[in-house]
Amino acid sequence: MMQNLKQTTMKNKLAVFFTALLSLALLPQVAAHKYFFGLTEVSYNPRTQHVEVVHQYTLHDVQRALQKQYGDDFTLDNPNAEAQIMRWLENQFALFDSNDNKVKLNWIGFEADFQNIWLYQEVDIAPTDFCNWRVSNNILMREFAPQVNTVNFVTDNGTDGVTLTRENYTKAVNCQ
Repeated sequence: MMQNLKQTTMKNKLAVFFTALLSLALLPQVAAHKYFFGLTEVSYNPRTQHVEVVHQYTLHDVQRALQKQYGDDFTLDNPNAEAQIMRWLENQFALFDSNDNKVKLNWIGFEADFQNIWLYQEVDIAPTDFCNWRVSNNILMREFAPQVNTVNFVTDNGTDGVTLTRENYTKAVNCQ
């Protein structure tokens, strides 16, 4: 009986040990997020008479992409960070009006907290709607294959959105 108790105790200890070891091995996979999603809102502000573009992404994903492009020493507090972010964004995101002319977006700036980053752009035009505008957005798609970017065009008549993936990162806005 004492022998069975020792075997059971030893089996329990081994089970606990292997469970702990397995948990540690899986920890990096659990810590990494599985969803790669970005949101952009394009809207007309009647007060400023500008079309405003606001992008929201996961901060550490953007930092990873910027470090890949500009080197491991890239940080948000680097004096060149804003210029680097602006160039990176301009190469990843574009709007085209209903005549298929590229809209020249002006950089406004960015904000970040511990989890998200917001990137701001605008243009001094007053469209009546965004019907038949086209958007190209491959932000973070080179770094993360499952990245999905949604771009919402907001007007007084509602919101028309497009969802973009690595396979199809350019779409036209179809107003209903």
